[in-house]
Amino acid sequence: MSGGPVPVYKKYTTGSKGIWELIRKTLTLVPNRSSGNPLVKYFRVPAPGSQPLVYKDTMTVPAGDIKGNQYSHRDHRRNYPQLSSFDQTKVSALLSLGSAASPRISIGTKGQQELEVYKGSELVTLSSTLSKVDPKVVKGELLGPNGEAVVAPNLNKLKWRILEESESGMYSTDYPVRTFAHVRN
Repeated sequence: MSGGPVPVYKKYTTGSKGIWELIRKTLTLVPNRSSGNPLVKYFRVPAPGSQPLVYKDTMTVPAGDIKGNQYSHRDHRRNYPQLSSFDQTKVSALLSLGSAASPRISIGTKGQQELEVYKGSELVTLSSTLSKVDPKVVKGELLGPNGEAVVAPNLNKLKWRILEESESGMYSTDYPVRTFAHVRN
């Protein structure tokens, strides 16, 4: 500032009062330095670029009614996750009739009759479907090619081992921390 240092009490920042101001002046290196916290009543009120009139949201029915009108249904800008579930009947249908990628359904009226079994209200159990389905489907799609359980693919097949203190040199046996090392194949 061109006129020299401005005293703290003239600045638009919050400051301490009373005995705390004396303690602050004694303990600080630069007593004229402010806290930097602006006074709330003077800080950008009204905010720059704000409208002079306050917008009041109008209540319209049924759009403004919250019950039965969730935000996720109204907001089309975002892709909210949709709930879906598979019961034994749907899984049985996928196993016996196939999917869009690999269909095993018959063409024509015979295919319609096969679909009707799974569209009805009766429950089709997974155990009965597994006993009827071709073993190639079970071993090729449900299990691995040799009948083993399918394991999620992992590109980084890492092996870890606990380092001894002599190798890591970081912690003694008094400190209960384990250090792991990456084992390269």
